[in-house]
Amino acid sequence: MLTLPLEACEVTLTDQATELPGPWRLDRPHWKARRGLMWIRIPGLAEYTVRDGRQIDVYPLSSETSALNLQHFLLSTPLAAISLQRGELPLHAATLVSPDNNEAILVCAHSGTGKSTTAAALCQQGWRLMNDDISRLNLHEGRILVWPGVNQIRLWPESCELLSLDTEQLAFSQGMKKKLLWQPEADTTPRPVRAIIELVRPRKEGLTELETGWQTVNGSAAIGLLKLHTFRPPLIAALEASLSHFQISAQLAQNVTLERLTLSPELTPQQVAALIAERWI
Repeated sequence: MLTLPLEACEVTLTDQATELPGPWRLDRPHWKARRGLMWIRIPGLAEYTVRDGRQIDVYPLSSETSALNLQHFLLSTPLAAISLQRGELPLHAATLVSPDNNEAILVCAHSGTGKSTTAAALCQQGWRLMNDDISRLNLHEGRILVWPGVNQIRLWPESCELLSLDTEQLAFSQGMKKKLLWQPEADTTPRPVRAIIELVRPRKEGLTELETGWQTVNGSAAIGLLKLHTFRPPLIAALEASLSHFQISAQLAQNVTLERLTLSPELTPQQVAALIAERWI
C-alpha cells in the first residue's frame, strides 16, 4: 500500500492516466502545475497527480513497476507538492532531536555537502532522526512545528565507510541513485523547531579562519535561505503558494535561530557532527 507521512491524505493507485487541461503556471515535459494541482511524470515509472493538499493519484507506466519504487518517488516531489498545497514549508533538510532536548534541529545543505552523512554521524552520537530528506514545517496552535516523516537515511557507500557502517548489512534504496539505507533510532513526535543550520563546504583548499565557522543568518537573508532550501523551489510560485511560504518563513526568521556553518574541506562527518552537538546540546 502506498502511504504518506501525513494525515487526511488519500493515495490512490489508478490504471488510467488523468486528463488535465491547462492553463498551467508551470509547464515542463515532466511537470505541470497550477494552484491546487500538480502533475509529475517519472519517465518509465509512473505519473503522479497531486490535488488540493489531500489527494494523490498514482498511475504506473509499466506493469513491472514495483510498489517500492512507486513509494520511493511518492516521497519526493509529490510529497513536496502536497505540502505546499497545504500551506506548509517542505524544507530539504534532515531533522534530528538531541539526546537531552525535545526540540528539533534541522540541517540543510546543497547536494554533495554531506547533510545525510552528518545526520548519520549525529545519530551515532545518540541523536534521534525525524526526517532525512523532506522536513514539513507548519504553524500549529501558534507554534512552528516540524513533522516526522521518513526516518531512514540514504547514504552513498563511501559515506558508509566514513561512518564505519557495515555495507553488507544494509539494503539498497529504491530509485536511480544506488544509495544504501541505514535505520537509526527514530523520533515520531511533532517537535518545535529550535534551530535550522545550513552546511556550506567550499570546494577549495586554503580557507582562512575567518571564512569558516558559524554565522547567524537574520532578516531577509534568512527568508532567502529558507526559499533556497525548499524542496523544489520552482513549485512555490507554480502552486501559488508564495504567500503561505513567505508567512512561515517570516515566522521562522523571527522566532527560530538560523545559522550557517562553513566547513573546512578536510573535516570528517564525525567532526562536523561534534561541532553541531557542542553548539546545540
